[in-house]
Amino acid sequence: MPSLELLIAFVIAASVLMLTPGPNVAVIAATGAAHGRRAALTVVAGATLAQGFQIALVVGGLAALLTAFGWALTAIKWAGVAYLAWMGVSALLQQDEARDAKPLSSNRLFLTGVATALANPKTLVFHAAFLPLFVDPASPAGPQLVLLGGVFLMIALIVDGGYALLAGGLKDWLARADLQRYARKGSGALMLLAAGWLATRRVE
Repeated sequence: MPSLELLIAFVIAASVLMLTPGPNVAVIAATGAAHGRRAALTVVAGATLAQGFQIALVVGGLAALLTAFGWALTAIKWAGVAYLAWMGVSALLQQDEARDAKPLSSNRLFLTGVATALANPKTLVFHAAFLPLFVDPASPAGPQLVLLGGVFLMIALIVDGGYALLAGGLKDWLARADLQRYARKGSGALMLLAAGWLATRRVE
């Protein structure tokens, strides 16, 4: 197992990285502001599952293999970008009478979180480079990578969940101020921003 010093350093570094807003945070905030805390937390669950899948690939030694097949990473990226763009356009084109419309399903929200995380496959390479920095060479690497991956996911869940709760609180305020239409349009714009953000990032 990594030493206590290494583990503390990892927690600090991972927390700073997760607190830095990125595409995941943009989508979580957009969902929370438009649909509330529960919807945003469902997106967080999907994003966390996808990140867990990426970390599992790293721990399993597949990161280098997938990196070698650039077409696979590119396909995953553009599928996620297209889904986010579709969500954004749908929100922007939604009519005002949608206030009484049926809320988004949990499956759709969960898929949004998965797509957001998988649309940025560069995080796979990031985990492959970041996690080994905190491995103690005097001990077997496998168990340490599993532990570090689990700690990272826990931090991601806490930080993203915090963003979801904050954004959900904003949704409550927007509802009282009768500004749902602006929240919905802002949600769509943030979805498109996240899609564009991910589209311009290089996979290599």
